[in-house]
Amino acid sequence: MLLLTAPPRTGKSTAIKKIITYLGVGNCAGFWTKQITKDGERVGFEINLCSGEKAVLAHVDSPSSLRVSRYGVNIETFEDICLPSLKAKQSNSYIIIDEIGPMQLFSEKYKDILMDLVNSNKVIGTIFYDSYPWIDEFKKLSQNTLITLTKENRDEMPLRVLKEITKDDELLQSKIERAENYIKTPEIFSVQGDKIMVNSKHGPRSISFEDGAPVCDCEFFKQHGTCSHVIAATQLGLLK
Repeated sequence: MLLLTAPPRTGKSTAIKKIITYLGVGNCAGFWTKQITKDGERVGFEINLCSGEKAVLAHVDSPSSLRVSRYGVNIETFEDICLPSLKAKQSNSYIIIDEIGPMQLFSEKYKDILMDLVNSNKVIGTIFYDSYPWIDEFKKLSQNTLITLTKENRDEMPLRVLKEITKDDELLQSKIERAENYIKTPEIFSVQGDKIMVNSKHGPRSISFEDGAPVCDCEFFKQHGTCSHVIAATQLGLLK
């Protein structure tokens, strides 16, 4: 299991979302977490499944008796929505876990699934940065690779993680190498309305969006759900 850790507001969830885009959302299972804000203030956390479902994990207005700081945690919702998505390990999906933290650890079932997943080389997650019971011991497991995200490395780290997590996929590795070449020539990309145009040496390519996810018109994307054009455009900051 490959785990990203970082102090709050360093960009763990942003990094995870980039990795999902690189891999192709259709090739991923699991969930990522998004802040809920009101009038510029954080008031809760939303669960976003790779399949498109959403739910509230925690909120200041939640009546739940399970509290982390001022947030009431809806642990039943978390178990009902998120845990089934983590059992896709029997398929070829990459498993996304954002995050392993105090809120989620109210669930003993979640802990059991994490221990079941720890030997998988297709799991990418984020984990609470500070010292915390159970988490401290989980971090020490030999099966885990722990990567600390910083403000200095957070832009390059998602692509490095992608290369590591897909190291056994020769075809995708070749596309990552091509994407890195595209990144060196950003002038071949242009924003035209709601599309990203790519002046590839293999011919023009167009990246559009469906349900908020990027879709390229190249043949590789049609077959695999990701491609060098999407990877490069994401790394260049053209796909938000």
